[in-house]
Amino acid sequence: MQKYVDYYGQPQKNLKIWQAALYIRLSKEDLDKNKTESASIANQREILKEYLKLHPDISYADTYVDDGYSGTDFDRPGWTRLMQDIQLKKINCVIVKDLARLGRNYTQSGDLIDNQFARLGVRFIALNNGIDTAGDGMNAATRCISIGVTNVINESYAASTSVNIRGTLNNHRQQGKFIGAFASYGYMKNPDDHHKLIIDEDAAPIVRMIYSDFIGGMGIIGIVKKLNGMGIPNPTLYKQQKGLNFSSRNDNDGLWSDRTVRRILQNQMYIGNMVQGVNRTVNYKVHECRSVPKDEWIIVENTHEPIVDKETFDKVQSLFKRNIHTCKSDRKADLFAGYVYCADCGKAMRKKVNTQNGKTYRYYKCSTKQKSPDSCTNHTIRIDELEEAVLSYIQMMIDVVLEYDEVVGNIKQNSCNQENSYISRTLEAQKKEREKCLKASAELYPDWKNGEITQEEYQRIRANLNEKIEKLNAMIKNLEAAQAQLDSAGAELNSLAEHFIKQRNIEALTRTLIVELIDKILVHEGGKITIKVNFSDAFEAALEYSEQQKEIA
Repeated sequence: MQKYVDYYGQPQKNLKIWQAALYIRLSKEDLDKNKTESASIANQREILKEYLKLHPDISYADTYVDDGYSGTDFDRPGWTRLMQDIQLKKINCVIVKDLARLGRNYTQSGDLIDNQFARLGVRFIALNNGIDTAGDGMNAATRCISIGVTNVINESYAASTSVNIRGTLNNHRQQGKFIGAFASYGYMKNPDDHHKLIIDEDAAPIVRMIYSDFIGGMGIIGIVKKLNGMGIPNPTLYKQQKGLNFSSRNDNDGLWSDRTVRRILQNQMYIGNMVQGVNRTVNYKVHECRSVPKDEWIIVENTHEPIVDKETFDKVQSLFKRNIHTCKSDRKADLFAGYVYCADCGKAMRKKVNTQNGKTYRYYKCSTKQKSPDSCTNHTIRIDELEEAVLSYIQMMIDVVLEYDEVVGNIKQNSCNQENSYISRTLEAQKKEREKCLKASAELYPDWKNGEITQEEYQRIRANLNEKIEKLNAMIKNLEAAQAQLDSAGAELNSLAEHFIKQRNIEALTRTLIVELIDKILVHEGGKITIKVNFSDAFEAALEYSEQQKEIA
């Protein structure tokens, strides 16, 4: 029999030597970010080692640390390693500073101590709670109650802390403050304020290229192949190269995927809107992350500098709503893909290619007619004829808008300005009249009290003044609405000119041009077409003016 001495040098005999694991845990909320290992971790280690010095029957085996992990579940690397060593019989005693370090889930903690440790012959010691399953002097019932009550208190603390933290984070989200661990690709946290985002000038051009290529007709798979072919690291690898401790289960090979590109193309963060609350954990005990319905997302507009403008973003979203197929050879969308529809059934038309007598014919055909011959009539149009017709129409549109642009300037300088000036003068007069009525109403009460007017006169005059003020308020509201409408009309005309004038002298159609100017093309039976354009109201006004000028001439 071996001889052992205690801390004071007294000999001890016939002692069972326990192989002890010191388990130390600290949650993220308590981390001291200025140190590699927090002071609380060091403090726990010191307390546990002091305990070992006083107990010669316990031999130190190893220390297991989970720094920055919640106690509401046991999915922690240090704890996982400890349980593996228990199964391998390397450990038969677990020592913690208190029950809260073990965990803050009373059902799992209780089952661990009362069932799993008991079956495996593991001694459990919680110093601050006075619990030692091998020699604390408690009977089983007392120990069960003590551990159970303490674990319930620990869990209730975790629950209340979770509620408080969620409330604080939601408040930050509502204010447009960024609370994520990592910024979206193309952005970085502002070094002076981590709640704000600034553009990452290295990654932002890639985001702009993705948007440009998609609008230009390149499909998502085509963009993926282009990015990987250029050797551009995907967002996960890029962040890791920047020294960030970022990982993703889906993008761990450094290559771009269609899911990543699609997410970038649909993310409002790139137009300066803070989008948060997209996912949430089930509760404080179940840390599984689940998607949140889109109408419950927290979106705050214009919180940071945009990488792409809203018009570009809206174009991309409209393309997602269209029935667009890309060619397998180059992964690019056809020139008119998603824009050609049957004028009668309203369905998207399908592109067909036939070869006869050595010649290739490319045309669009009604998909409804193809599937069910009796459901629609024969609507077809050759693509070369369609290209010629659309190009001529757009060239005509540009000519009209170029002519109308000068008129827009005159309208703004003359009639619009005159009307706006008249509205402004009238509005100012009505506001002054309202001020006079309000002042008279305020002076009416002292006149009555001083006996200058009777009560009946006071009530009659006051009623008349109130009625007049209500009418003035209505007039002022209408005038302000008219003024806003004039301003809006001028802005719409400017927008029309801006979009069409930059396309002057075009000689061929491009996918980008179609996306920017065309809403849809309707093909009638017999091959006639109707072209619906973006900014249709403003263009109709320009076209109407052009026709009037021709009649005058």
